[in-house]
Amino acid sequence: MKITLLLMFFCLASTSQISNAALIGIDTVDGRNSLYATDWGHLYNTGTGNEFNALGRGDPARAFEVNNLAYGFTPGDLLNVSASGCTVDMGSTCTKPGYQGGDFRGLPVYSLIGLWSTSAAEIVTLDTTSVTPAFLIADLLNLVVPDFTSALYLFMATNDGFFNDNSGAYSVRIDKVDPFLTATAQVPVPQVLYLMLFGLLFIRYVSGRRQA
Repeated sequence: MKITLLLMFFCLASTSQISNAALIGIDTVDGRNSLYATDWGHLYNTGTGNEFNALGRGDPARAFEVNNLAYGFTPGDLLNVSASGCTVDMGSTCTKPGYQGGDFRGLPVYSLIGLWSTSAAEIVTLDTTSVTPAFLIADLLNLVVPDFTSALYLFMATNDGFFNDNSGAYSVRIDKVDPFLTATAQVPVPQVLYLMLFGLLFIRYVSGRRQA
């Protein structure tokens, strides 16, 4: 009886999916929002060309929000960021967050990019030494919140140079991933155990009929 129950447990575990992520929130990233709408002290904001000077060419990006409040991410947490939708930022073409265009500021043009900030109200970059502190998010990204002494805030935008003529928005979902559950989300069970379980159940069935 105990063996039968144990085998049944393993079989059920092998076919069930254990959720390894918890929803933090879903927010929108407007196509007019720019990570470069305010000068936060990096060299590529001060040039004269379109690639190097995006100041004042869109609306300031805001931090990722949950219930209309900027969400502070805990350093060290593992996140799953997924994005959908599209923004019109290239004539009449609506580009998705994972659009792989040409290189623009070291990242694919018209793709969804992000930036960590130590402030919820404005962009105060975590990495003050990098010329390009922004990173590619695209339509799916797993990342670890950088190490810092307090909560960090994620600002996002499309990688563009002129934002005032943009429209549309991305929908961005962020989940917190439990690395332990990720490693143990499935318990593989060899097919032989299913055969053993079937055999034991058959024996119990035959034995029960004989006793009756």
